[in-house]
Amino acid sequence: MARLNVRKRGNKWEYRFEGATIDGKRKQYTKSGFTNRRAAQKAGTQAMNEYNRTGNVFVQSEISFNDYLKTWFDVICEAKLNKQTKANYQKKLRLYILPELGKYKISSLTPPLLQKFINKLYDSKMSRNTLSVIKSILSSSLSYAVEPLNYISSNPMAYVQLPSKRLATVDSKTQPHYLISEEDMLRIFERFPENSSTHIPMMLGYKCGLRLGEAYGLCWNDVDLINKTISINRQIQWDDSGKRCWYFSNPKYDSFRTITIDDGLTELLRREKQRQEEYRRFLKDKFIYWFEDKDGILNNEHRGKKIHPVCIRNDGSYIQPRTMQHTSMIIHKKLGINFTFHSLRHTHCSMLLSAGAKPKYVQERLGHKNIQITLGIYQHLTNEMKEEGDNVLNDIFDYEA
Repeated sequence: MARLNVRKRGNKWEYRFEGATIDGKRKQYTKSGFTNRRAAQKAGTQAMNEYNRTGNVFVQSEISFNDYLKTWFDVICEAKLNKQTKANYQKKLRLYILPELGKYKISSLTPPLLQKFINKLYDSKMSRNTLSVIKSILSSSLSYAVEPLNYISSNPMAYVQLPSKRLATVDSKTQPHYLISEEDMLRIFERFPENSSTHIPMMLGYKCGLRLGEAYGLCWNDVDLINKTISINRQIQWDDSGKRCWYFSNPKYDSFRTITIDDGLTELLRREKQRQEEYRRFLKDKFIYWFEDKDGILNNEHRGKKIHPVCIRNDGSYIQPRTMQHTSMIIHKKLGINFTFHSLRHTHCSMLLSAGAKPKYVQERLGHKNIQITLGIYQHLTNEMKEEGDNVLNDIFDYEA
């Protein structure tokens, strides 16, 4: 059996051992640069054991995790993942993984270090779903580093666990969800009346509980004005990773659904569709038409199938979801109303529950991930009603004992 030799050369240490004889020549394996005998002995023993087991010498990679992840993404993710998943992975890498772990050598990543990273994200109130995605990215990427790349000898993520589940909450995001009164909604729609660019998206949020991307992703083939329904088959998202474009993807949590709409919204959409058709006839070839290519990318370059978005201007140009940022700022600063687009969805949910709608119906209408989210809002409303009832009780029996 080959013997491991460790010696000092200059200020550094090296290991050396002999492998099998090939064509009468015995191959030597060596590596130097270790700061002390113990480090060289440990690395050499590991390399020799690996050689005796597989015939290959394991040499820990010096590549940074930052550079490795970029290579892994280009080689594996680009080829195997769909556009929506790739965008999600890139976001998690950019916002969470690379800032914290990118500075380390891939060989320096240990189970305690990675567990500490996961725990830190958990303590920041990150949702379990997001944590699971991040854990999956780390596990998959490091598994590829073990085999076939042989950058590391084992996957340190194999020993990392997600913390136990939290009690369900209404929403783990930090963005506040304001409940907008009927009076304030009237003021908002007076400021942004019919034919203004954000009137219809806000109506879809207020009267249907649609998410921002669902409202702006709605197309006319999703709208049934006869049966008074709309179908949520997609959402629109911005890809800022490479192509920098708007693209369609499945609704969040794959919450495909068809919901009824009231008479007022039906007539509003009917008028809007008629208005668009009139401008289309009037402008003729100057009207802008939209297409969806095989990757779901929205374009006006005749790539893919023709589509007819609901949210367009008179000339056919697409009204982007970003316009809602300006509208929200005006509502907040000029009207003095706490407002986010998601507040329209929250308000719609609250109105349904307050009117006696069953939580299961509300969950399906809004496309909540699970019934716990709906019940969380219901519990919040119940607490508010109890507080109002207590105040009324105090007013009725307001006397000194």
